[in-house]
Amino acid sequence: MNVHGCSGAVGSERGTSFVELMFVIALASVVAAVSVPLAAHTIDATRAWHATAFVAARFRMARIQAVQQTRSVGLVFDPAGSRWVFRICVDGNGNGLRRADIASGRDTCPQGPFDLGADFHGAEIAVDPALRGPDGEPGSPDPVRFGRSNIASFSSEGSCTAGTLFVRSAKGVQYAVRVGNVSGRTRMLRYDPATRKWVSA
Repeated sequence: MNVHGCSGAVGSERGTSFVELMFVIALASVVAAVSVPLAAHTIDATRAWHATAFVAARFRMARIQAVQQTRSVGLVFDPAGSRWVFRICVDGNGNGLRRADIASGRDTCPQGPFDLGADFHGAEIAVDPALRGPDGEPGSPDPVRFGRSNIASFSSEGSCTAGTLFVRSAKGVQYAVRVGNVSGRTRMLRYDPATRKWVSA
């Protein structure tokens, strides 16, 4: 009797274990189905964040160099096919950064060109034209908003051409680098679709 009783208990435990195993497998499948897209979205947004941080660091470094070297230093943006690239350029003749002087070689560009799409897969200098800018300005398809020259130039006093550079991920997560004019302060921002506002990134 005792033997049969033990045998029955073992069979019951095996049955319960099988049901539990199937439940765990099903639960794991659901979790995986949800987490894989979330992980992909997080990776996508992280790449764009790193690309934005890379550009923001170049803005800050240009400001430091301009003050230390007492001459204008800036980021010069140019279209390259369907993408944008940028160079770090310095004033060579004391009249500020100018396109004509860059073309003639009087203003030199010792660093670059940098291509965010090549260095940060999926990220690019781009913007959703429907989005209003960080200061509430109307939407525009132009992702480089530093005047007609597309040059963000820092003076020897540390001030800068005010403007915004927009960076977008492959899945549409939108970031921006905002540079103030008098202070030359550089800020990283992210667009929050839920609130429709730009927040600190």
